Amino acid sequence: MRGPVFLRQHPTLALAGAGAFSMSTLFSAMKPILLTRYVEQLGLSEGLAGLIVALPFTGIALSAALMRGFMLRGRYTTIAAGLGVVLVAAELLSASRYASLRLLLPAQLVSGICVGLLMGLTSRYIARTASPDQLFGFVDMTAVLLMSFMVYGVGLSVAGWGVEGGYLAAVAICGLFALLVLCFRPPHRDSIGSGLDPTHPAGAPQTALRVGVRELAVVAMGVLFVTCSGIGFAFMFTLATNLGMGMEAASGRIGVLLFVSALACQVGGWASARFGPERPLAGAFVVCAFGWALAVGADSTWIYMASLVPAIFSLQFCFPILLSFSASLDGAGRWAAIATPLITSGFAWASIVAGQVVGRWGLDAIAWTTGAGLAVCLLLLCVAVRAGERGMPGDELLESAR
Repeated sequence: MRGPVFLRQHPTLALAGAGAFSMSTLFSAMKPILLTRYVEQLGLSEGLAGLIVALPFTGIALSAALMRGFMLRGRYTTIAAGLGVVLVAAELLSASRYASLRLLLPAQLVSGICVGLLMGLTSRYIARTASPDQLFGFVDMTAVLLMSFMVYGVGLSVAGWGVEGGYLAAVAICGLFALLVLCFRPPHRDSIGSGLDPTHPAGAPQTALRVGVRELAVVAMGVLFVTCSGIGFAFMFTLATNLGMGMEAASGRIGVLLFVSALACQVGGWASARFGPERPLAGAFVVCAFGWALAVGADSTWIYMASLVPAIFSLQFCFPILLSFSASLDGAGRWAAIATPLITSGFAWASIVAGQVVGRWGLDAIAWTTGAGLAVCLLLLCVAVRAGERGMPGDELLESAR
């Protein structure tokens, strides 16, 4: 059987993107396991342990500020190989010096920066293809599917060798994913930031990266959506146990739901390619808010599990659409490279916001906080659409430093 057209046209780029994106889901897989183990093994407070496991996502966010510098010099293969080596070294340092916060904290921050840069660099090439929506859907779906296996693998390593085992598992997994990133060879022998226009084989100079209302609205909407739609994730198991569901049963059912929800990533990519990003995003924002409202207010386990379907699937559905929407902001994929780590960092902010919201106002606040945030996302979507339709007359576009 022949595969989808976008995979037949860009098989190595699909592998590279899946490898880079799966590194970020590795951090998600490690977060709850290491957090618990740090408290039990080293006696750290929950707050300090939470800071440690959130640092890679902070690094992913910071990588957006460094992305332009990496796009301006060097070749893809050279930069990707260098970042892979630094990432593996940082995880090795974390494994050997996990009890020394002076070494562990910067090592984890550097790990996140490397992953963010790898995600951004592969996203730039995905954005240059004729089918970025579906390619983003594929790489995101693959990353989410692999996360289930990574949770199992990291869990076994931590059970056998403690915190050190968790980071050693990360060394092996990151090394494998780094090799996948290196499978791709750019179609042009150019530096990442040489300014080639993908629509012209010979290459054409591009203008400086523009930052205007539309660009800012799209990126802000992406970060806010991932943050707000992820608030409930931090307390999914708490809500389940409050309804009388045992932890083992809750883990099994929610785990299966998360695994199946990966398919929504590819559906989102298809919907964006078929209808454009605006209508699918608007519908998903409403569905997501409705799902979390039902989940928080559920009075039985079956209503709760049914409510998680729209709540969780909406996040997976929207993620590739948000990335492809960012890719549409310029012809060379520079905005996709910058927006990808920023949008991904929303998973870290979600955990932080969730703790503050529930600590101040209780679990019921998850519903109205999520709903309010998604209402702002709808507003930002309207701003982005209007800016695109009107070209924002009277609004001066700011150009980044040349």
